[in-house]
Amino acid sequence: MSGPSSPGLAGAALRERVDTVLGVPLVRALSIGLLDEDDPAAGARMPVTELAGNGFGGSHSAAMSALMEAAGYLALAPTLSVTEHAVTQSSALSLLAPAGDGRDVVAVGTVDRRGRRAAYVSVVATVDDRLVARMQVVKAVVPLR
Repeated sequence: MSGPSSPGLAGAALRERVDTVLGVPLVRALSIGLLDEDDPAAGARMPVTELAGNGFGGSHSAAMSALMEAAGYLALAPTLSVTEHAVTQSSALSLLAPAGDGRDVVAVGTVDRRGRRAAYVSVVATVDDRLVARMQVVKAVVPLR
């Protein structure tokens, strides 16, 4: 990963950002949570329940997108300064296999490149260690309002 040398979010400042992401109504409704409370960048998980389902026994693509975008932000957050935020500029989701009802989907993001104004993040989603989706996210790094 490459990027600016300014110190990234940590401690209470990072926790506040994580709580904000997890508090987004859609994220809450989908029961998206952290894989590791002590390491938000480790990724996120989502149970495939009725709301996250597609009606045919699998996950809905919009629910997968919400999970993977959240995981991408969680991976990027430690690289942001206290005066920065990141918003999705573009994303591409590839669904590779079904994530069945009642299963947990795990999404893990990797910051591929972090510049002053943009960040490039790759996210993979698995069910029981089986790859089910990939997402490429471009985040615009903007001033925090």
